[in-house]
Amino acid sequence: MKFLFLVLSMTEIVFAQSRFSIPHLDLEMTGVEYQNFFRGSLDDEFDSELEPVMRMGKKYLDWLKKVNENRPEGMKLSLSSPENQPGYPIESPRVSSPKLILESLSQLKSQLPEELKSTVLGSTQINHILPVSDEVFIFWGRQIDELYARASRWLLQEPYLWAYADRKHDDVRGYYYLSRVLEVEEKLLQWKNLSQETQTQYQTWLEGLCFNGGGSSSECREEFQETIQKIGHPKDFYLKYLPKGQVKWAGLFNITQKRDDIIWKGEDLKTLKTPFTQPESEEVKTFLSENIEDEWKWKDWRLNLNFISGGFDTTHIEFVPGATPHVNGLAGSTITMDANQPLTEYHVRWTIRHEFGHTLGFPDCYVEFYDTDKAVMISYQLDTTNLMCSRRGKLQEKHYEELKRVYYTP
Repeated sequence: MKFLFLVLSMTEIVFAQSRFSIPHLDLEMTGVEYQNFFRGSLDDEFDSELEPVMRMGKKYLDWLKKVNENRPEGMKLSLSSPENQPGYPIESPRVSSPKLILESLSQLKSQLPEELKSTVLGSTQINHILPVSDEVFIFWGRQIDELYARASRWLLQEPYLWAYADRKHDDVRGYYYLSRVLEVEEKLLQWKNLSQETQTQYQTWLEGLCFNGGGSSSECREEFQETIQKIGHPKDFYLKYLPKGQVKWAGLFNITQKRDDIIWKGEDLKTLKTPFTQPESEEVKTFLSENIEDEWKWKDWRLNLNFISGGFDTTHIEFVPGATPHVNGLAGSTITMDANQPLTEYHVRWTIRHEFGHTLGFPDCYVEFYDTDKAVMISYQLDTTNLMCSRRGKLQEKHYEELKRVYYTP
């Protein structure tokens, strides 16, 4: 009998309140980051149809590790870089299931160069001397890693599909698309003059607004149809549920939990100082300063870390081997990072910038839920240019304005 071993410790669950919490998995996690959840080595077997994907991904990552162990600094290979973050915009969400993952595997098998296929999918032993150029090795490696990450994510989320199904109420695509329709109220009033295709699309979005309010799909559909039968157009339905969508959307961007140790007042609007516990090493202190202070600035405004001998309630960083990076709650004080990951890796540098945002109270601005009708997981980021949504993102003016709203007092 084959078993799937999962490691879901408290250090690997963000905002966890109990052992039944859904594991926190960043949408753009790399294969190396997913490996932290699995015990064992390449010889492990997985009680899943996704076993071929898992074995392929693990073998490639072991191969990459062996190559780098035999290379000097400056010549090591990396799958992590700013330009290669996938990004899942709201208009093009990631749709995933075992069937779709295996279809992607089949396509990848037909395209992989034989020099790589014989190793990652065959019995050829890994060697630190590559049979292809570095560029070719990394090009196909990113595709292998992306597929391995999708399979890992599914295996980790599968025990919680019931909880992910409930998250469908957070699907804000209806609100998003309706907010982009010019003169939407006028068009809804002219419902009978719209094409059948347009009516169908608008109905899906409008029922999505209703669903944001907590109603069931059947209840929202029934109310929509009754509205059309009664008054001939859905404008009133739209106005009734628009606030529900607005609240959901804003809740993915706004600070709702506030720190009490940030002092930002008086005439100095250009500097926000926040206490941070003095790290044990200068290397970590430099890592924090260079990344957090470099990111959290807007025009002539700056955030400065005030390193002090703080306690548990002061923002601080902990390094735990194999941990999935997280903060212990919105406006929490403990940033946990993986001690096994080099501080120079792009995804590590982005992560500290992002996780620090959680200590200030910013939530993640992405949505992920299980669609029970289609038996797929749907994931998307509200704004791939936003630091709190995507690894492609940066700090924006809206972050500064939100900090000012919450923390600044004249």
